[in-house]
Amino acid sequence: YKYLEYYKLKLSGEWFFPLTTDKKLVLRTRVGFGLMGAYNNSKGLSPFDRFYLGGSGLTGVNQIGGREVIALRGYEDGTISASAGDPLAAKYTMELRYPISLNPSATFFVLAFAEGGNSYPNFRYFNPINLKRSVGAGIRVFLPMFGMLGIDYGFGFDKLDPWAQGRG
Repeated sequence: YKYLEYYKLKLSGEWFFPLTTDKKLVLRTRVGFGLMGAYNNSKGLSPFDRFYLGGSGLTGVNQIGGREVIALRGYEDGTISASAGDPLAAKYTMELRYPISLNPSATFFVLAFAEGGNSYPNFRYFNPINLKRSVGAGIRVFLPMFGMLGIDYGFGFDKLDPWAQGRG
């Protein structure tokens, strides 16, 4: 792979909406899209820096091959994407959060989430509503010394696409 040429575009947004008058119950919504393309179609897409979707996002190998690991709770790590990664990705998240303790030295809150996302091998298969859906719950602890810590349990509903590495 001599003189790889590609571009990568990412668009994301995140919003918080208080649902109660005391502003403790909060709806957090997120949306994200990613696109990787080639400047020179005769060279094709780079095998590096592709999107890997699924799991916790904590695989620890996101630096190998320039992988961009995108978490999708409820599925195993990287199973939604092709084994070599995919150049297109879409992900949507909704979380309901409620604080257990707002103490500044240790903030605790519980959450319930619904997520949907997918990665696609090319534009022919791209469909932003062809999603792998999941729901679950979790807890977060913010400790100033360590930052945000948490654990989630998710359940994925949908069958994987034929190009996904976690298929059958």
